[in-house]
Order: sequence, then C-alpha cells, then structure tokens
Amino acid sequence: MSTLICCEKIGYQQQGVDILCEVDWRVERGEHWAVLGPNGCGKTTLLRIASGYLWPTSGRVLRLGKELVDLGELRRSIAWISADLANRIPPEDTGLETVVTGRLGMIGLKHLPFNLPTEQDFADAAAELAQLGCESLADKPFGVLSQGERQQVLVARARIIRPLLLVLDEPCAGMDPGVRERFLQWLDEQVTVDRRMDNPVRHQSSTENATGKIAHPTRQEVAPPTVIFVTHHVEEIMPGIEKTLILRDGRVHSTGPTHEVVTRATIEEAYNTRLARIEESGGRLWPIWGE
Repeated sequence: MSTLICCEKIGYQQQGVDILCEVDWRVERGEHWAVLGPNGCGKTTLLRIASGYLWPTSGRVLRLGKELVDLGELRRSIAWISADLANRIPPEDTGLETVVTGRLGMIGLKHLPFNLPTEQDFADAAAELAQLGCESLADKPFGVLSQGERQQVLVARARIIRPLLLVLDEPCAGMDPGVRERFLQWLDEQVTVDRRMDNPVRHQSSTENATGKIAHPTRQEVAPPTVIFVTHHVEEIMPGIEKTLILRDGRVHSTGPTHEVVTRATIEEAYNTRLARIEESGGRLWPIWGE
C-alpha cells in the first residue's frame, strides 16, 4: 500500500478555540476507515483539512506523500457525500441523470450549451449503477427512491469521477432500521469487492504525474476508492471497514483495527456515558447501553 493522507501533529484553532490538537492519522490507499466521536469533537474539521479544504494552524499534512500538491486536482479526486446532499438533488431527476451530474460537477442535470452530457457520460453512468447492482434505479425519479436507494445512487455518482477517496458523512442519518440495514449490507459488499479487486498494479496506475497533477486512469485501470465512513453509531461499522479512528475533544482517543479500538472502555470514555457491554454478531460490534 501507499500512503494517501498522513496527518502529523495537526492542530486547528478557530476564534482562539482549539478544534483539533496534535492529531496524528495515516490513511493508506485501499484501507477503509470509520471515524467515530461525539458531536463537536472535530471529525468534519479533520476531514476537511485532510482533503485540502482547510489549512491547519499547526502540524502538516502529506497527501500522496507530498506536503504541497495541486489542491484543485486533489479536491476533484475526493468524493464527499454530505448529510444534506440528497436534499439538494432535484426530485424529478432520474437515478441515471443524478449519476451523470457527478461527471459534470453539478447538482441537478442542467442542459447548458457549454456543459452538455455526452452519450459516453450516460453509458458510463449506467455502467456504474450496474457495477454497484443498482441498475434498477436508473429510470426512477430521485424523489421516489428510499433513503437507502438515494445513498446508493449518490455513491455511484461519486464513483463516476474515479475518486481516490470517498467520504461518507453520516450516510445512515434518518434511515429506519430496515432501510439502514439493507444499505449497510450493500455498502459492505461494495468495500469487500473493492478489496478483492485492488492490487499493487492498480495502486500505481492512479497517481501524480510529472507535473504534480493527479492523473486519472481509465475504468479498467483505476483502483477502487479508499472509503472513510463517518458515524456516531458503533453498530454501523461493517466488517469490511477494518480500521477506526475515535476522536474526543479534538484529540485522537484511539486509532487502529476496529476490533481492537472499539471496546467498552474506549466508547465509555469517548462518549462519557455508561456501557453495559459490547457484543459481536455478524462481524459487527453492538453496544448495549446502561449499567
């Protein structure tokens, strides 16, 4: 593996308040991470710094092994599915049209004379949906899809740009238990398939070129994206997401393999509440709250 993002002693202040303090975190390409922590612990700030949208007030970030890269190119190689993105998609746009807009860099398919989708764009979008097992959603209006189906379409939309990094920011927020479980099972299948597809040759095919810009390989050559899954809920961490970072008060509380990091002690300390026990079922960890 090669290092995608390396945060070294990252600090970030806002109006004199420490949001992050001496955060060390390394993400290798091909790894899939969960990021846990209570509200206000700095999760989103850390990811924005790692992705080049904010600059740390102390420490440094190495991206693709370098401190200075073309941030515009870097950002175009990061797909971020935020909690509010689904609400911004026009309900009349079909699943296929929604995926196409990822290629065009717009929200809502607008037939502008200077940015028209091509037949190849639609073919690639259809292929992306098919690869994710979501071809049945292609012709359905986005507004009639379930929350889980919307997230599936948005993942396809993100992947069409062949990202190096895919950030899922609380994708299960607002889902009922059935929808959530179906979506998480689907997501686990995708990251597991991605890990089987990945190999050193594919890693080398998507990298910086001699000009310092990120070269985007073809569908056949590209490595699957590294996934960062942000959540408040331990049980949403699927078996395919093998590493976890826990933040508390802007600092790294714990980091490493999920089954080593997510323990009764770490969860109680991070969330400042009592936990009766953690049970394992289906490769997942389920917290039982209470004394």
